Amino acid sequence: MAAHAAVPVRHHGALGWAIPLTLGVIYGFYTSFMAREAGQSATAQIVIGLVSAVVLAGLCFALGRYQQALPREVRAAAYSVLLGIAVGYLYSLSGRSVLTVTVLSLALAAAMFCVSFYIFYTHED
Repeated sequence: MAAHAAVPVRHHGALGWAIPLTLGVIYGFYTSFMAREAGQSATAQIVIGLVSAVVLAGLCFALGRYQQALPREVRAAAYSVLLGIAVGYLYSLSGRSVLTVTVLSLALAAAMFCVSFYIFYTHED
């Protein structure tokens, strides 16, 4: 009788939710600070900070949870899109033009794609 190979399951425990939560809190505080610099009211600052914290933490949690199921190219693209959108939104709160925000976001996303693809390619199991 043939033996079945055990599929290793990676459980990250507390880090699976602690890292996205920490990133979300930091991002939310910084977004709230940037909204204050843009002249938003106190209530709008809190709402913008909370919504952006929840969205970023949720996206980071989902990406961390399902990243092993993605091929390395798609995984690198997902990380680069997440970084590009997050940084672009923060930079847009500073009042810069859409073209400046787009160029910066695309440049950082391209750099993130190159770095993350290299890391995923060289550390493949």
